[in-house]
Amino acid sequence: MAVDLDEKNTNVSLLPTDPPVLLILLGASNLSRGCFALVKHIKSCLYPRKVDVLIASGPGRAYYASGGLLNVVYPPIYASDIFEVAQNKSKSGYQVVALVTDIGNDIMYGVSTEKVIETVQQIFDRLQSMNAEIFYTTLPVAFEKGDHPVWFCILRSLLFPRSTVAYDEATAGIIEVNRFLKESACRQGRLIPDMDRYLGYDEIHYGWLRAHNAWSHVARIILGTLGFNMTSEITLPRMIRSYWEELRQVVGTDMTGFKKKKPEHF
Repeated sequence: MAVDLDEKNTNVSLLPTDPPVLLILLGASNLSRGCFALVKHIKSCLYPRKVDVLIASGPGRAYYASGGLLNVVYPPIYASDIFEVAQNKSKSGYQVVALVTDIGNDIMYGVSTEKVIETVQQIFDRLQSMNAEIFYTTLPVAFEKGDHPVWFCILRSLLFPRSTVAYDEATAGIIEVNRFLKESACRQGRLIPDMDRYLGYDEIHYGWLRAHNAWSHVARIILGTLGFNMTSEITLPRMIRSYWEELRQVVGTDMTGFKKKKPEHF
């Protein structure tokens, strides 16, 4: 496996004989943009320890509903084969680490708050059956305050053109889902705090010049659980490369089918 010299782990306590890590990444557009940078960084930091990755992401993707972007419709994450593959790998001695993020698109597709919470709980249960270390993020809180109805309508028209969900309905859903996620902290996994500070102008996606810091924050918390003190950060150039890799994945594979889907993507 090729490793950047400037990021190669120098912690001699990590050995190839350490249990391999299975990294499960679940999310939508933010994860789709950042997963290349996050995976590359974690693999580099944990080298020579083996790291396998399984990813279910994509712009507009949801956990319960089918959703996507333009002509791409992704299957719901909860129904993905990723869990069966992960379950089989978990029985082979892997230390399982899961990131559950970008929760909330279901609300914009008209899925009830109760069903969103039920679906996320089912995913937590599946991951816990693998003895996974679970990390997750809350929904952006900007719309909880009721200060952005006009901006909400603009974003709904651009990102979810078929959605008829009202602002008050979406706001109430965000509040309830976030309450569930905060109450689940420690009991079902680890809530990654302070992610809203990295959001860009749309209050949904990490800013173009902040995303590398956002994913460095996520990587630091995940690696800390694995006993590794991260000494390097995800750089802006690496993040730009991650944007490019997402574009290749979405356009070259998901939209046109010119490139075959990688086996780690679901």
